[in-house]
Amino acid sequence: MEEETCLDCKRATIMVIDHSSGDTICSECGLVLEAHIIDFFEEWRTFASDDNGSDRDPNRVGAPTNPLFKSGDLATVIEKPKENGSSFVSKDDISTLYRAQNQVKNHEEDLIRKAFSETQRITEALDLDIKIKSRACEIISRFDGHANTKLRRGKKLNALCAASVSTACRELNLSRTLKEISMVANGVSLKDIRKQALVIKHLLESEQASVSGANASTINTGELVRRFCSKLDIGQREIKAIREAVEKSANFVIRRNPKSILAAVIFIISHISQTNKRPIREIAIVSEVVENTIKNSVKDIFPCASKIIPNWYACEEDVIKKLRDIIASWDSAKLSV
Repeated sequence: MEEETCLDCKRATIMVIDHSSGDTICSECGLVLEAHIIDFFEEWRTFASDDNGSDRDPNRVGAPTNPLFKSGDLATVIEKPKENGSSFVSKDDISTLYRAQNQVKNHEEDLIRKAFSETQRITEALDLDIKIKSRACEIISRFDGHANTKLRRGKKLNALCAASVSTACRELNLSRTLKEISMVANGVSLKDIRKQALVIKHLLESEQASVSGANASTINTGELVRRFCSKLDIGQREIKAIREAVEKSANFVIRRNPKSILAAVIFIISHISQTNKRPIREIAIVSEVVENTIKNSVKDIFPCASKIIPNWYACEEDVIKKLRDIIASWDSAKLSV
């Protein structure tokens, strides 16, 4: 019972809930304030095989339906008979029912259920949002067992789960590199994840998924700028310059992947700065790009560096002079070796 304001009494009175009819009734005048209310409390049932109370174990009625399963995840499950189990049904009858169900059981859904569990484990290990997990599971559910979309057990299944998480991250503009995902994917190699990512890409394209090619195939570099600069403890002024430089680099033909370009831009900006210099080794560790790749990317950016680096951060002469000195020191170190 709880107090509410009755519309007829015009004052706060005690309301009584009639659970049999689902009505909320005023205890003063009997006015039905609300009809057919829904009880949101848990519903419990006891599936006991006898009445002596020895195995009264209350269980929840069941999980909600899952639209990602063809059966809605509402299939009947017959457990394998136990050696010393007590039941009104004979052990032979239960064994017969178990074998019969096992023959008509959809084993594809068992693999999908296992894939969903692995996907949940990967997203939790990476501390990703539930939207990523839902989208990754939705991608996996597209593998319905026809033609080239048949699930495989073992590492191929783990690689597919990792690739689906990577695809979901890119679709939802949340950058997670393949290397980060592979580190929590139970020993799956980058090569296997890339291979499964291509399979997913072809599958989504064949189904005419409403995802633009740019968002599905490129990394959200802007989000990486924030993450990398935070780990390197770079100032706000430098972060703004790095973000603008990366955006301008898209207008030039630089034959490097976005992450290598970003690492090179961070190196250039930090070395132009007098207070926020970061060693190339630290940048390589944070960005997961090899040091030589960063050096080669800096050399590729050098011809257009003066147009990429914002003028408010450094003038063209300073940019060219600084980069020329850095590249010359690298070349001389290479010759001395």
